[in-house]
Amino acid sequence: MNRYFIGIDGGGTNSRLLACDLQGKIIGKSFGKSTNIESNSSESVKDNLDELVNAFLVSSGSHLEDCLGLCIGTAGVDTKRTWQEMERIAGMLSYPCPVHVTNDAQIALAAQTRGEPGILIISGTGSIGYGVNDLGEGKRVGGYGYLVGDEGSAYWLGRKAITASLLAHDEIGSQTLLLPMILKTLGLTQAEGLVDFVYGSNKLDIAALAPVVIEAGQKGDAIAGGIIEEAAQRLAAMATALVRQLDMGQRAYPLVFAGGLLLNNPNIRQRVYSIAAAIYPKLIFTMLEKEAVVGAVYLAARQQQVPMPDINI
Repeated sequence: MNRYFIGIDGGGTNSRLLACDLQGKIIGKSFGKSTNIESNSSESVKDNLDELVNAFLVSSGSHLEDCLGLCIGTAGVDTKRTWQEMERIAGMLSYPCPVHVTNDAQIALAAQTRGEPGILIISGTGSIGYGVNDLGEGKRVGGYGYLVGDEGSAYWLGRKAITASLLAHDEIGSQTLLLPMILKTLGLTQAEGLVDFVYGSNKLDIAALAPVVIEAGQKGDAIAGGIIEEAAQRLAAMATALVRQLDMGQRAYPLVFAGGLLLNNPNIRQRVYSIAAAIYPKLIFTMLEKEAVVGAVYLAARQQQVPMPDINI
């Protein structure tokens, strides 16, 4: 009998499962479809979770009766309604082990802190902040999507750059390198083509313009530099809001950065940290080094008060 824990990282496009025994040894993995309750029906989420677990059981030869706990950290669990619906779905699975439901931000934080307190700031296509204090209280800020939020994200940089470019074209705003650079990147000859691009594109297309903003900033463009600085200010504000709301300002806690924009741009992440640390100097900067699914395993074990050694994946 090999007792183990299961962690699931449920994404908007696909999902991952990782199972580890009590010594932190990986005993199985599987990959499956999306479990995002916001973009899939409840029945589809349930079926996709079942397929993910069954694929692991078949490939590893494990038995679900030996599982001590399962944690599902999935995209889309952002409101009380979606949280309750995911818990309802978890109950419908009728697994013999306890099932814990949370969001993808919490498991990403737990991957770096092994379930201990800390603050996580993610800035990729979108942005979100999440924190957990010594009492186990969790708090989210941001993550409200590209229509009303995602401040400081790659999408946000791209959108702000397009707006600045159009204002420059109309001679309402200051002239900026962003206009010719974005037109060249998109293969356009006229600024009006940006309008067709925006309304014929998705958020990933717009987020892909973030490197153009960063390059323009490096060339000394004041408009691009201002957009980058505002992004850093917005992300730092998420971090300090979490520290304040969770009463974590008196001790040293990790401030974990994740997401492509922060991980791939050292100047931006250093600026975010310096702004946050000026207010809360005890914060300890670190970058996310492990996959979020590892955090789901840590949380599954933590829910059952079972110590879990370091998991290497």
